[in-house]
Amino acid sequence: QQQQQQQQQQQQKRSAGLAKGGGTSGGVAPAPSATLKLNVPEVLAAVRSLYADDLKPFGRVLLKRLRERAAAVAAKVVGLAALDVDPETVPRIDPKRLRRICETCNSLRVVPEDGREYSVLLVNQPYSFVDVSSPCDPYSPEMWVQAAAYFDNVNEEHMMLPGGRYACARVLASRRLPFLAGHSLGQICHIVQLAISQKRILGYLDGQLVPYWASEEWVKEQCAMTQQPFSAKWAAGGASLPLASWDDVTRCLKELLESGCGPEVGVITLSNVKRLFRSRFNLELSETFLGHSRLYELLHDSRFQSICSVEAQGNGQIIVRRAGNRPLR
Repeated sequence: QQQQQQQQQQQQKRSAGLAKGGGTSGGVAPAPSATLKLNVPEVLAAVRSLYADDLKPFGRVLLKRLRERAAAVAAKVVGLAALDVDPETVPRIDPKRLRRICETCNSLRVVPEDGREYSVLLVNQPYSFVDVSSPCDPYSPEMWVQAAAYFDNVNEEHMMLPGGRYACARVLASRRLPFLAGHSLGQICHIVQLAISQKRILGYLDGQLVPYWASEEWVKEQCAMTQQPFSAKWAAGGASLPLASWDDVTRCLKELLESGCGPEVGVITLSNVKRLFRSRFNLELSETFLGHSRLYELLHDSRFQSICSVEAQGNGQIIVRRAGNRPLR
């Protein structure tokens, strides 16, 4: 009987992909084939848990939270910690069915948001959600000093963090760090955002978050200070295209903005600028070679004021617009 129980537990691990680290014994998590069954009590519990975390229950966040809860239940069955089970290994949720459940539940109110997004609120219950994208910093200087000290000295085992703000916050919350004590998950998400965007405590490396001193951004800053190109090919001496000079950038930008290669005449998307330099002019545009750590900052240089402006759009896209070129109505 004991042997049968052990075999059942092993089978549960294999079928749900619950081996520690999120995979099976072969190291690959199985693709979820079934759809997770939903019921009103579980959806209500998930929404309440997001309220407790000070996180606004957007539809996409609620989907994520439901799978996290299912993963935690599956982990408990086989004696693992909740975070040892990757939510991506549990069955997926039908987003249309989730929305229908929310819309027909008398305890919930569905609110349309931007685009196809929606949020789910508890009827007659106050809330104080954290705006995780806010540039305002309500946290104490002491907290930031302790956070910086932690990431300056973190060991290699704990250095790599998930690239998503929410996933990163979950991992940090699980570490029970003293400087995060008393902060909700929503606040930790906001702290992660500020640590990336303002404090230079965290940065990206190959899609993951790492201490800023180990990030690509830090390396680019060093390259910019010495006006060296930031490129693995250049570092290895294998670059195939010449670097664009200031005169090249001025000339090529004018030509691109006069052409119809963007969403409208006089406009190109920032993400396409380097590709267009390569394909049209056979030049490599390196912002660090010209003394800037980001392309966005390079195009804000005073030398380009009479040529273009850089604007953020409502959909998150950044465009480069010809100077004096008004948006089309």
